[in-house]
Amino acid sequence: MDECRFRKFFPVFMKYVTGGYVSEEEAGDRLAQCINSPDTLKSGVYWSWNGGARTVGVYDPKQKTVVGAGGSGGELFENRPSAAVKDEKKGKLLWDYSMQAVESYM
Repeated sequence: MDECRFRKFFPVFMKYVTGGYVSEEEAGDRLAQCINSPDTLKSGVYWSWNGGARTVGVYDPKQKTVVGAGGSGGELFENRPSAAVKDEKKGKLLWDYSMQAVESYM
């Protein structure tokens, strides 16, 4: 998928399929909160927000809109990642795939 199509498709996918979409403004607010909040002083933590990011959108044909999607807002909490984050083989694959995805920009 070329970059242009990806940039259009990914936010739609995140908003209506995974429910994990947040606006650029909210992403900036979250980053600022992680930097400035006394609640986020703990180092090495993956911070998350419980804004309904697991809510999947459903198309309502009567209203011709997607309802129930979205993941913005919510309260900050310390997320506990799965054990997969310590899997070195998966980590190497993720690194290799990521480098392949951006190699034309380097």
